[in-house]
Amino acid sequence: MLNAAIRYLVPLLALFAIGPVAGMLTGALRGHDGSGEASLLVCSAPMSGVLALFAVMGLAVLMGVIAARVISQRTGLFSAGLVLAWAAWGTGRVDLILTQPHTEGALTMLAIEGLLVGVLGVIGAAIILRVPTMHSALPEVRDPEHRHHHPAPEPTEYFDSTVPAAIGVAVAAAGVMVWLFAQETQKGQTFAASAIAGIAGAAGARVVAPRVSAVWVFAAVGILAAVSPLIASFVHAGTGQLVHAALAGKLFVLARVLPLDWVAGAFVGAPIGLVWAGSMVDRHMEPVAARR
Repeated sequence: MLNAAIRYLVPLLALFAIGPVAGMLTGALRGHDGSGEASLLVCSAPMSGVLALFAVMGLAVLMGVIAARVISQRTGLFSAGLVLAWAAWGTGRVDLILTQPHTEGALTMLAIEGLLVGVLGVIGAAIILRVPTMHSALPEVRDPEHRHHHPAPEPTEYFDSTVPAAIGVAVAAAGVMVWLFAQETQKGQTFAASAIAGIAGAAGARVVAPRVSAVWVFAAVGILAAVSPLIASFVHAGTGQLVHAALAGKLFVLARVLPLDWVAGAFVGAPIGLVWAGSMVDRHMEPVAARR
């Protein structure tokens, strides 16, 4: 009974207690026009955005570590994602940010923001994935037929020959999902698109690289968060083209998702993709092991 209560308590704590604090931290940022349409670096006080990012990521990793310790690494990622989702919701819409005055070079700043958020996301995910779950240290006494109730811990190896393929597949899968689902810049849609991207990216990476850490999924998402604004700056090159595209709803699709949306969606979606792909890999490998 206690274990069941803890299994629900930690994610609920992340969602209803710690998450709102993270949302207030990013929600306090103001755009150049004084509105709440701001990102971490494209705002009236970029240093405040940087401090908010470190605070938010610290809260997310804290909840992730607790959940990973008492439940599982995947639940740790998901719990961290719930905190980051609140923080992402506290930021603005990219089209309304880009159409404010004094936002020249905003896409370059968003690319830097994507790089910073991506690096911190990778570090946070690596910390959570290295936390040993308490039950994993106990002797294996469960019925083998019911081992699916306690999934194996996530792999901890960082490098093997499959890593480049894992990154490539994760980038492609996540990018395609955002391209399909981020048809508008509404926060709910951009976050949903990034969460679906996290599912697809993690599933694809785990299928091609079943024995390496899922941290590379977050590296792939960080790449997309940093590169997408730069691509948009080339797509919408020319005087007034960017503002016109933002106002007309024709902004480059991958740039419709702000960096914090990308990473929050990855933390929420990746655990689901890892479970799906892990179950497929396990079912494939069991018959092979039985024939040996």
